[in-house]
Amino acid sequence: MVWKIFLLQITFLCSLYFFPPPVSTGKNEKCFCQLSGMVDDCFCDIETLESFNNEKVYPLVSKLIERDFFRYYKANLFKECFLWDGDRGLCGSESCGVKVCDENDLPIGLRPGNFNKFSENIKDCEKSESLGHLNSTLSNITLDSLDKWDKHDDEEQNFCDLDDETSIDLNYIDLLNNPERYTGYKGPLAWRIWKAIYEENCFPSDSMTKKQSNPILKAFATKKEDGGSRSSFFHTLSSSASLQGMCLEKRVFYRVVSGLHSSINIHLCANYQFKDGWDQEYWGPNLDEFQRRFDPEKTNGEGTLRLKNLYFIYLLELRALSKVASYFTKDNIFLFTGNPTSDVVTKRMLIDLLQLTKEFPMHFDEGILFQDKNSKGLKREFRERFRNITRIIDCVTCEKCRLWGKLQTQGLGTALKILFTSYDKLDKFHLRRQEIVSLVNAFARLSNSINNLELFRQMLTEAVTNDVENKSLKYQDEL
Repeated sequence: MVWKIFLLQITFLCSLYFFPPPVSTGKNEKCFCQLSGMVDDCFCDIETLESFNNEKVYPLVSKLIERDFFRYYKANLFKECFLWDGDRGLCGSESCGVKVCDENDLPIGLRPGNFNKFSENIKDCEKSESLGHLNSTLSNITLDSLDKWDKHDDEEQNFCDLDDETSIDLNYIDLLNNPERYTGYKGPLAWRIWKAIYEENCFPSDSMTKKQSNPILKAFATKKEDGGSRSSFFHTLSSSASLQGMCLEKRVFYRVVSGLHSSINIHLCANYQFKDGWDQEYWGPNLDEFQRRFDPEKTNGEGTLRLKNLYFIYLLELRALSKVASYFTKDNIFLFTGNPTSDVVTKRMLIDLLQLTKEFPMHFDEGILFQDKNSKGLKREFRERFRNITRIIDCVTCEKCRLWGKLQTQGLGTALKILFTSYDKLDKFHLRRQEIVSLVNAFARLSNSINNLELFRQMLTEAVTNDVENKSLKYQDEL
């Protein structure tokens, strides 16, 4: 009897030595077993990206978004839904609500009367440089026409519809006091939003009908009435097979949408709503939920691809920040909140982040996109489809989900605007405060997602270790 127990202990210790949990390929670690090597359509390896983000980017960007300029986001959360009745299926949970800022709680520079201080500073400086002495000779009608031309040029470059910051329908929201986390918004209400979003991924070719070329429509065509085919639904819309035959531009569009979807799912898994024995709510990481969304065995083998698409969108937004760095080094760019000392520090932190992004050795190359003879029309369609996605967010019936969906799609749209603006026009284009706040916060959310993957890795490792130990103890008891 004694020698059997001794032999079991030796076997257990050897198993830990020769097959340590961090490199286990057991069931609990299959989400990560293939997350190495190159990111599809990019010349970048995952290990380098993770190290760069977790060690350098995340510590800096997480501090930057706590600064007043980036902490307060101005948005209209009550725009009319253009797809269906926007009031149908409103989320009744308190977790869905958003607390808007009282005027007295805002930094003095963001209070009414200073709403457009950032863009006014830029506009005045740019007018003085571009028009100069002509201002005194041009008529008001001509100047008004020039302003309209500038606005038209801006609209032509925008990938999302921007709210009018002067509108009384907009409210400031403290992002730190309204964190993105699981609210209970799920099921058909959430599904119809993602269905509509993925439908914008349809770029029909001459040889394929719209239904045949759109993975989301094919998925819903095969969805069972009882809802039992959820896994096959997600498998179809995110399947690598659905990307076969797509040109690079269409694959990029699909991967940024899928990557955004993955990032949001990770946020919800990392800040999941639980209830204790006294029915009190609290939030924390939910490993089971993470595995349900990303474990290859539970996603028909597609969980790894979804995570790789997260890395893809991170690289895309990282490249946009790197490209726009010189824009923010100008003396006439102010991150205005009314506190001169704090504003200087905030701008310095932003420039430090942007300079850091330029150090990354393997950037996404936007120069390879839209190079063939049909690129102009494809680029216009690309832009319009993404604009439609930003409009779909107004149909989300959970306020907090709508807030963070709007911010992240607007940030991604701003990144696309930067990427597809040529260098000769980059010094002349405008970024509104909304765009800057959403750009940095959206990138911070992606950085947070990749950092959270390390948390789930540790949880999976601990689960494997505990499982081995429990089985060993159980076997000893049986002996």
